[in-house]
Amino acid sequence: MEENTTSTKPFYFPKENKSIVSIIGIGGGAGRIVNEMQSYEFLKRYLYVFGMNRKEMEELSLPHKYLIGTDGLGSGKNKRFAESECKKTLQGLDKIISEIVSCFIVCLGGGTGEGCIKTFLQKSVEMGTKIKLLVVTLPHSSEGIEKRRNALDLLHSLEELIDGIFVVDYDALPCDTISGLFKEGNRRVIEFVKNLIGSIVNRGILCFDIYDVGTFLKYNSDTRYVEYFSLLGDINYLRQESSNLSKYLPSKYSSDDDISNMILLITFNNNDTDDGTVGIFLDETVHGIIQNLSKESNLKWGMYNDSNIEKNIFRLDIFTKCN
Repeated sequence: MEENTTSTKPFYFPKENKSIVSIIGIGGGAGRIVNEMQSYEFLKRYLYVFGMNRKEMEELSLPHKYLIGTDGLGSGKNKRFAESECKKTLQGLDKIISEIVSCFIVCLGGGTGEGCIKTFLQKSVEMGTKIKLLVVTLPHSSEGIEKRRNALDLLHSLEELIDGIFVVDYDALPCDTISGLFKEGNRRVIEFVKNLIGSIVNRGILCFDIYDVGTFLKYNSDTRYVEYFSLLGDINYLRQESSNLSKYLPSKYSSDDDISNMILLITFNNNDTDDGTVGIFLDETVHGIIQNLSKESNLKWGMYNDSNIEKNIFRLDIFTKCN
């Protein structure tokens, strides 16, 4: 395995990984998604990509990219071959996989991602990683029913190895073109990772930390699957939209009472928003959300400053799990 695939020199893993977070894309599609995340400065130090196609890897601008195997010709859609080659990297994975939070990104349906993901997760379990998060895209039905069925079967088999799963299903995206489909899918993956991991690594106005994310993922829920959506607007808009969160949730949520765990991240421009507006927002909108949850629901929330948000505009990033 090599780092920075334009070099012919053998790669040596760093002696020590001091990062609390690692965001790891496995396979060509996931690699391109992680490569896009570089636009967010606070994520850059946590990004890693693994792939088997040398040409695809050379097109990425990430500093931390690793070639699995020796020929660089890809997996040929052969998952067993990819798995075999991936196992040869095990000795070095503990220098990349974080012992605190590891987020693995895979586009299911490809040979490299499907062949390698279990090896990465098993290594993470072996290392005792405290929070193991899996973010996947599911292939569109037009790619073949068998490919989609195999992807779903693999996803089910991985559940016992992880604490949380976020799924972007191409069949469920409101897009009319293939290019639009992948663009929207990539955007949703990036937004989810950016905001959830950002809640850990960014310093907030109101304290939010790894413990909060761990509690959200691991406790008081029968499922490992996480749902995510975001709302952006002024107080009047958010008051109206947040009064019935169920409209944004999948059909498995019959009402807000089905929410067992929630993370509510509030972002606004602290420099331009006056204290009176913030107080009204917290009292009317946030308190309204809390009131609509059942007494058994576990809520974690944090507040962040973003100088790019307009005055008196708030963004709510909402992560939920259901009973």
